Amino acid sequence: MAILKFRSESTPQCYEANVNHSQRPELSIRAAEPSDAGTVTEIFNQGVEDRVATFETELATPQDARRWIETDVVIVGERDGHLIGWAKASPYTDQHPYYDGVREATLYIERGARRTGAGRQLLAALADAAPAAGAHKLVGKIFTSNEPSIALVAGLGWRQVGVHERHGTLDGEWKDVLVVEKLL
Repeated sequence: MAILKFRSESTPQCYEANVNHSQRPELSIRAAEPSDAGTVTEIFNQGVEDRVATFETELATPQDARRWIETDVVIVGERDGHLIGWAKASPYTDQHPYYDGVREATLYIERGARRTGAGRQLLAALADAAPAAGAHKLVGKIFTSNEPSIALVAGLGWRQVGVHERHGTLDGEWKDVLVVEKLL
């Protein structure tokens, strides 16, 4: 007999994350290390290739990831000894001293681990870790077409600030972004 799983569009998190939690190995979260750069790069590049969550079109290198790990708050999540996702809090795009406590949050999950609750755990852990680096607020920009990410941040208590229309182009198409924030 087959077991059917249904996803409800009204449920902010996926069925598996809410119901099958006990069947999923625990996610271990820790600070990223330089030795994680290769896997961080691979996961980031999956996000670039998928074209659903970033304006980036150029693939990163391990040197890019090492720089992020050295300069930003970067945490990683592991299941069964395999790194499956990472999140970072980097300086706000508009770098001025009066924005020092504002960090821009970024989250990438390996394709096979998406919609398993890993992103929720990593983003919550990032909010816990960022104040140690002087952050008092995290901000993010999410494509308005990226409903799973919008549901994720809403479920974690992020506030919707507004929509930047025609914020940038991706593959020749204008994209709107939802601006969100989380006070820490």
